[in-house]
Parts: sequence; C-alpha cells; structure tokens
Amino acid sequence: MYAHKALTYSTFITSLLLSGCAFFSPPEREPYYPLLSEATYSSEEIAVIESNNVLKSAIKQNALISLEKQNEIETSFSKVFAEVENSEGFSFEDLKTPSFHQALKTVVQQFSCEVYASQQDANTIQLCPQNGEIVDNNLPYLPFKDGVRVIQRLAATELNGEGALQLEMFLKSTHERPLESLWGAVHELGRFKGSELAVESLVLTVNLSAYKKDAYAHAWRAAYHEPLIFFVVLPSVDEIADQPNEIASMAFSFNKAKLIAADSR
Repeated sequence: MYAHKALTYSTFITSLLLSGCAFFSPPEREPYYPLLSEATYSSEEIAVIESNNVLKSAIKQNALISLEKQNEIETSFSKVFAEVENSEGFSFEDLKTPSFHQALKTVVQQFSCEVYASQQDANTIQLCPQNGEIVDNNLPYLPFKDGVRVIQRLAATELNGEGALQLEMFLKSTHERPLESLWGAVHELGRFKGSELAVESLVLTVNLSAYKKDAYAHAWRAAYHEPLIFFVVLPSVDEIADQPNEIASMAFSFNKAKLIAADSR
C-alpha cells in the first residue's frame, strides 16, 4: 500500500515537472525577415506553402546546387529558365558564361557584407566590395528592412568577353516589392516538410536582365522581354554576422550558397 502511494506521488511529481518545463519553454525566435513559406506570389495572395508550385517542390525535394559547381548550375538552366527555350535571339548558351557566375557572386557577397556590417559595433570598420567604400554598421535594422535598400536595388552588371552581352543581376528594392511578397529581395526560409535546409536560412529572390548589342546600330536592346527570376539559399543572419570579419563573412556565405533548381518546364 505504501509503495503504491509512493509510486503514485512520484508519477505526479514527474508529470508536474514535465508540464512545468513545457510551460516555461522559451518562445520561438522572431524571424529576421518575413518567411518564404508564408510569402504570397499572386494577386489572390496565395502563400508559397499553401499551394502546389515549383519552388515549394524544389525545396521539399532538396533540389539544390552549390554556386561553386558552375557546370551543374549551367546544366540546370534548361529547367530553371525554361521560358527562354523558345525565345528568339536569346538562349541558354548566352547565360553559360563567366559573366553569369561573377554577377551572382557579387550579389551574394555584397548582400552578405551588408548583413555582416549592420550587426557590428560602431567602433569597427567594414568595406564592402562593389565600391570598396566604408559601409554603415551598428544599425538597428538589416538590409532591405530599412535604410538605403528600401529605395535602392542591390545590383551587379557584367559584360561577356566579346562585350556584346550584358547581364544585370539585382535584388529589388523594398519600395519595388515588399518583403511579404515572394518577389521581394530576401526572406527566411521557414518550414517545408522534407527540406534539409535550416529554417532560418536566407533566400534571395534574384532578378536577371540581359541585353545584347546590335552589331549594326551599336545600341543595346533587351535580350528578353522581362527579368528572369531565380532563388538562392544563404546561411542565416546569425551565421553570417558571427564570422570574424567582412571578408570571412562573404567567403563563408558564398561557399554555403545554393541555387534552388526549381523546374519550371
């Protein structure tokens, strides 16, 4: 009888402790950026996670390619940029150029450098690569949430070896597209069933415009009628900001960066 009472009391205490732990468990972290899973992509304001779409499928299936694997990146163009296939005067071959990879690397590193600098102490100095100028640090906000990126794109432009093709990659300003939209510049990933990515990973919505120089008029014309859009995964804000300096933050971010190979065919 005594043993039974002791066992019952012990069970009660254990249950109480467990429920107490659950009651006092820390709340979920507030994301640094709006979640990609909850971002809307149509006039009906349908969230990515709530419908069947190629981006969601690619994330769930872990269709990811390291940006350092340039041959694999170029092989994916036929599905990532499927709309180009029947285009006149513009082809996948136009994109298979060092200019593509260099422009993308510049966008990734510039963004990462700005994220890193924003989180550093005021008594430090950071230089970001595009202009080699000192950038603002110790900010109460992240890029595209406030500051210059609200009204100014982050862009990189590269010419091919012959000087006849110009590629411009850019993240749209927040004024152009709010971060609640899928077409906004940056999001945190959020939760996708089956994804091996960390939920706090950053995802850039990269726009690509291409221009060709007319051989006779020597004038530039758009090679495609609208920007091509693709998505790149980066480490989290905390991981980028925790690097020892801006050079290390850019290298770390680019080494970890992956293209989401969404099949839009």
